[in-house]
Amino acid sequence: MPGGQSSFQSRASAALSWLVLLGGIITIGVAAHTVLSSYSSLPYSDGWAQISVVANGENPLSLAWLWRQHNEHRLLIPKLFLAADLRLFQARQVLLLTSIFAVQFLHWMLLGWSMRVLGGWRGPLWRSGAGLAAFCLFCSSQWENLVWGFQTCFVLPGLFATLSFVGLLLYRIALQRPERQHEWRFLLLSIAGALGATYSLASGNLLWPLLVAMALLLRLGRPAVLTYLVTGAVSTVLYAHNYVRPGQHSNPASALRSPLRLAEYVAVYFGSSWVRQEIGWAVCFGIAGLAIAFAFLWHLGRSVRVTQGFSVQLVFTLLFCMGTGFLTALGRLNLGITQAFSSRYQTVALLFWCCLGLLVLAASAAGTRQVSLVIVELLFLAVLLRGANLARYSLREARWHGFQLDAATAALFTGLDDREQFYYAALNPEHLKRKVAFLRQNCLSIFSDDAYSQLGAHLDSMFRVVPSDECVGALQSVSTIKDNGVRALKITGWAWDRKHHEPPSHIVVVANGAIVGLGAIGDTRPTIRAANPYLKSSFIGFTGYVRDVPQSFPLKIYAISPVSPPEACYITTVGSSEMDPHN
Repeated sequence: MPGGQSSFQSRASAALSWLVLLGGIITIGVAAHTVLSSYSSLPYSDGWAQISVVANGENPLSLAWLWRQHNEHRLLIPKLFLAADLRLFQARQVLLLTSIFAVQFLHWMLLGWSMRVLGGWRGPLWRSGAGLAAFCLFCSSQWENLVWGFQTCFVLPGLFATLSFVGLLLYRIALQRPERQHEWRFLLLSIAGALGATYSLASGNLLWPLLVAMALLLRLGRPAVLTYLVTGAVSTVLYAHNYVRPGQHSNPASALRSPLRLAEYVAVYFGSSWVRQEIGWAVCFGIAGLAIAFAFLWHLGRSVRVTQGFSVQLVFTLLFCMGTGFLTALGRLNLGITQAFSSRYQTVALLFWCCLGLLVLAASAAGTRQVSLVIVELLFLAVLLRGANLARYSLREARWHGFQLDAATAALFTGLDDREQFYYAALNPEHLKRKVAFLRQNCLSIFSDDAYSQLGAHLDSMFRVVPSDECVGALQSVSTIKDNGVRALKITGWAWDRKHHEPPSHIVVVANGAIVGLGAIGDTRPTIRAANPYLKSSFIGFTGYVRDVPQSFPLKIYAISPVSPPEACYITTVGSSEMDPHN
């Protein structure tokens, strides 16, 4: 190849690698924005488990609770995170959401370290690999796991699996050194990683046979193989002790009798990373990815002696992801194929594609032609662009999720039983009042700041009232809520802060100067934005609640600006005819 052309391809590869790395870093920023923009301190769905335990007088750190089965899982480690958030951070979900982000960041750092130390990657090769890993670990298509505090259980197994495989490979390296000092430490690290994954999610049990197979493949000797066998057997026996199969999930034996539907579920599970609710395309992408994965498995078995340690790590991580997808299909097939599109499964599916991409990158680097690396980097950029195109949907879903929690919070503050709103926030009305009372009495979660104290206070004592021309908005609907004879209203509309060019933080409803209702802002109003070009966001819709509606005073709605000190701006008034419960 002429020197000029080789130099050009080298420069092109370097430039493209920087773009891939930049794309990965931007993905991390988008993930952080997703977390912040959809944050709510209200627990969601399974996140109430810890509150229920403490409200019932149990110790959240007791071995009985930590070991108690949750669906098919034993969530010992995630429950420790839940307990820490409850005890140290007032159950505000802050520690949990920060931990999820930190776990993914640590996983990224560990993969980047593995590329350099175990794979010997440098320069454009390392930058491209690190950029792809950042994209896959923080892609917003897994938005549920980024904004739902309980989901530490979904991100921990991937980190622990990588740590376990890395520990085994470091043990192999230590055995090859002449001095061979303290090599057992890496074996303990590997075992600790496998135990961490096992007691974070049921799929962690897959690591034990994988580690045994990896030790045999790499010929680590009988002591290492027996250590994994014995530890894995003891762990599995303990895990299975008093295990009860969840009745709401499909019977694995029944699922195995439907092999085509099972295969379709697995294909959608992995292929849904690149499409939106399109089963046909998801199946195509899934089959293609799995076929490439099996090709790498075949190649590894034939050339393990010359394969770099990092490639071995990637292949076994692929097997872990594929096994996780298969186990999920066995237990969830009864919920339908579309359930495989759940965003929380994307954490595993994206790790699968990350390993696949890194293996392709390693194969291109092993060739003699620089042009192959350029082609792979261009492919990575195409993947990043596709991810950017899909990110807007994930961000919209995450923000909608956050708004539903905030609206449910407003209903809980006002003491109203809005079953429709509670459904969207995954709140189980059974025993809800007792749990909310516990939160209020102990100043936890939504009752840990002064938002609740605004009810009954005078508007002027809480906010600085500004002229009404600094905001704009409208009332769109008023409906009555029947709650034990209480005269209550649910109101919806939209609001915009003209002065600060952003949506308000929330709304308050005022009667005779006193705050009698609260509301959340963040619902989408795309038609309103389209009709008003000055609006910079469509997340301007609000839902509010008023309990004990006064008979003689109109209700005035104020938008509260997210500034310090907070400002209240008048929007509109709910008329007496609209307040009539018989209207």
